[in-house]
Amino acid sequence: MADIAASVLARLRNKAKAAGISYQQCLQLFMQEEFLRKLSKSGYEDALILKGGLFIYTLTNFESRATVDVDFLLRSVSNSLEEVQALIVKILAIPTGNDYIEMTAKGFEKISPQRKYHGISTQIIGKIKNVRVPFNVDIGVGDVIVPCAEERTIHTQLPDFESPVIMTYSLESTIAEKFDAILQRFELTGRMKDFYDIYYLAKTFDFDGVKLQTAISRTLERRGTPYEKDSFKRILTLAEDVDMQKRWKFFLKTIKDDTLEFSEVINEIQTFLEPVFDAIVNEDEWQNSWDISSNIWVKISV
Repeated sequence: MADIAASVLARLRNKAKAAGISYQQCLQLFMQEEFLRKLSKSGYEDALILKGGLFIYTLTNFESRATVDVDFLLRSVSNSLEEVQALIVKILAIPTGNDYIEMTAKGFEKISPQRKYHGISTQIIGKIKNVRVPFNVDIGVGDVIVPCAEERTIHTQLPDFESPVIMTYSLESTIAEKFDAILQRFELTGRMKDFYDIYYLAKTFDFDGVKLQTAISRTLERRGTPYEKDSFKRILTLAEDVDMQKRWKFFLKTIKDDTLEFSEVINEIQTFLEPVFDAIVNEDEWQNSWDISSNIWVKISV
């Protein structure tokens, strides 16, 4: 009988080499994908909405930055520690046909208010033969998705594996939450990924201005994030902040484009989000469309 597990490990090693990523990263992505496969077959796919770095990474066919965490928004299920633990255990027990993969959850704890959002965190331990692959699952609660959650098919690491079909965040709310995180911390932030992700999405996808404005406005309101008319100007000053530039250089080691200047990222964010933010502040409606081919907002013809 063929050793399927050994074959999969060898294929993942070759995949990592061809993609120019570490073997460990490729293993993590494969295990995260297997967790999503279990979720897609569990009947709970409407309860856990994929968001964050893994969502962006899979959406862009693994071209953006990689991530070690899997982030979800919890819906229609109690957010008590016991209920979430029971939910994850049920999902891990779902068969996918990949019996050589073992998955267990290790510890459940509440995410502190000082972290990115309220919720619950657990570590999943994946195992193939004697290869152990841990990754974190962070489950947030209480956030809003504009215009709505979207069903998406997730790309797989290896071509002959079933693609998970799950519910994901909208791109508009993804940007809204990252912009919110920047407004909350400004120069104190260590989350350089928020700047990069907004930059990357603005370079990759077209956007409807009203939907994006609504997502940002409702997210800021839901999270109670304070802002002022000149808050965006404060974001622009970050391009010249020495500590921010140091953090950016360190962050560049984690992405493929190690020549990207922080000032270029801030300039793109200004072009993309400043007019939307101004419309929110002035209580106007931003009836424009973001066009990636020209990298500008285009007036929508009525």
